[in-house]
Amino acid sequence: MDEMLKRIFDELASLRKHMATKDDIASIEQRMATKDDIASIEQRMATKDDIASIEQRMATKDDIASIEQRMATKDDIADLPLIKQAVFEILEAVNEIPTIKQNLADMSEKLEDVIATQARHELAIQSLAVRSLVHENEIRALKAK
Repeated sequence: MDEMLKRIFDELASLRKHMATKDDIASIEQRMATKDDIASIEQRMATKDDIASIEQRMATKDDIASIEQRMATKDDIADLPLIKQAVFEILEAVNEIPTIKQNLADMSEKLEDVIATQARHELAIQSLAVRSLVHENEIRALKAK
């Protein structure tokens, strides 16, 4: 009987050691983005129309070549590679926007899954705690006889 009680207590200790606490959940909730945060980010992000508009206003290789031909000084031409690099960096950043949006949506779904799992774990812990108390009371009653 003492062996079984020890095993029960060991199991409870193991569960407590491996289960997240309310503080852990609160910490996760503080670090994770809320739906409002995601909505705010989505409002600030560029749309496909914005990107298309930017692409229409951006210079093409032919435009740059034409500018290079009309340039008057070597100093002016020396700045063109920096301008090209800046344009390419902006295009790369704009191309990453859909991936960022998808990552935010994925994280939101994962957060909801974590919250649901945590709620189930909390119920299991409460159930085990009640069972433990019942067993302790039964053991005390048996010892008292």
